[in-house]
Amino acid sequence: MLKSALMLGLAAVLLTGAGAFAQAPSALPIPGLPKPPGPFPNYQYGPVITQEQARVVIAAVEAESAKRNVKPTIAIVEPSGALVYYFKATNAFYSMEEMAMRKAKSAARNRRPTRYDMERYSAGITGITDAEEIFPFAGGEPIFFQGKVVGAIGVTGTANADEAIAHAGAIALDGKTPDGK
Repeated sequence: MLKSALMLGLAAVLLTGAGAFAQAPSALPIPGLPKPPGPFPNYQYGPVITQEQARVVIAAVEAESAKRNVKPTIAIVEPSGALVYYFKATNAFYSMEEMAMRKAKSAARNRRPTRYDMERYSAGITGITDAEEIFPFAGGEPIFFQGKVVGAIGVTGTANADEAIAHAGAIALDGKTPDGK
């Protein structure tokens, strides 16, 4: 009787353990989803963005916004994610403040545009949202000066122009990103 109970218990443990391994998510690509992007360049941090540099970035953002006839909510942060500049568009939802700041912080702390993480998320790599520093929505861009990340900008509230407006601000100091874009 005791021997039967032990065998039954052992069988239950083995079956339960096997079931746990069967539940693990597949590392294989999910059919129908886009391929994840390749590795992103590892840009270096530079000195913290200054107020004068932030004003140059804002001027570029305002020019691009005027060209598109939109009024976005904008956040500029230093590489640590600390706020340098914030503007909430008239009549913007209060949630836009958090959206712009999270885009900027994500771009600054990860030294890459938030579109990269959006593409990873779209490809089925959904675990990235567990990290608070990753915000997978386009519109966050690192700001470069002399080829190094000195801060980042987050733009939101323009429907389809967030990314283009943020990019205009991101390249305002150097004229391009280190990879020439």
